[in-house]
Amino acid sequence: MNEVILVLTFILSFLLTLYGTPLAQRVAFRYQLMDQPDGKLKKQSQPVPYMGGVIVYFAFISPISLLFNFNQQLLGILFASSILLLVGLFDDFKALTPGIKFLFQIMSTYILLKSGITIDLIFFPPWLDVLLSFVWILTTINAFNIIDIMDGLAASVGALTSLTIFIISFFDGNFLVSILALSLSASLAAFLKFNWEPARIYLGDAGSMILGLIIGSLTMMASYTRFNRLAFLSSLFLMGIPLFDLVYVSILRILKGKTPFRGSPDHFALRLRSKKNWSSRKTVSAIILLQLLLSGTVVLNFFSTPRVTLFCSIVFACFFLFLGVILAGVKME
Repeated sequence: MNEVILVLTFILSFLLTLYGTPLAQRVAFRYQLMDQPDGKLKKQSQPVPYMGGVIVYFAFISPISLLFNFNQQLLGILFASSILLLVGLFDDFKALTPGIKFLFQIMSTYILLKSGITIDLIFFPPWLDVLLSFVWILTTINAFNIIDIMDGLAASVGALTSLTIFIISFFDGNFLVSILALSLSASLAAFLKFNWEPARIYLGDAGSMILGLIIGSLTMMASYTRFNRLAFLSSLFLMGIPLFDLVYVSILRILKGKTPFRGSPDHFALRLRSKKNWSSRKTVSAIILLQLLLSGTVVLNFFSTPRVTLFCSIVFACFFLFLGVILAGVKME
């Protein structure tokens, strides 16, 4: 019976996004909720509508509302993400300061933790698990927000990450995480039809922030250590690309005496595109391959030994360090 519900969830979420996104585009055009090119950070040839995050969230939540009984954790995710959705829409209208936006991120994170969604590491005291959970969710929200810099990038990484969480939770028998991850993955997969270069609609801050909150929550709710006690590191593999960009951009901006909270064209994806002289489509495709490697490693860790996890962690740490050093030499505007 659970398998039938999962199949129906995937189909409903996929179709709702596929047929709902054109409607979201029309609404954005009507109310001028558009991303205007400025020749600096925003170099698209013409205005592109926001509202993608609204339809992704609607398609994500609708099948679950119809096919799954609500519990405290699910209500926590929905309540917290609904707040971020509204905050993101106001931010897309340029009606909020970064400080106010961050305050609402903290509020949403608190609601999430209050619903019982926290990291559960047996070698840490409970208060430290809560503190780490608080920092983790705030980090994932802003990490996904910061990688939404190129057509199809955030949606692609989000789709693969949530699909990987579905695979792990399905084998672990966690139906709640399975249905949430599958619904989000299906919605993002359909959204890519409109968000792939050249994008006809963007996620906007509303979409990227709820993406970070939901995926950050799912990484904590999933269990990776059924066969491998060191596989709890899988959350870092799943979030490897957004976390790398967040840390990388922050370091580069601080070294240049700039605030890490102000946007500038120094993201690793933009640097990679410039260095290789690739199109955005080719750059995103290369990053998708990297995410597939990271996701494959998560599945491998689930069924393997701590030694394999340790080896993979060292390899990817060295890779990202090398990538950061190489791309730091690329001159950006």
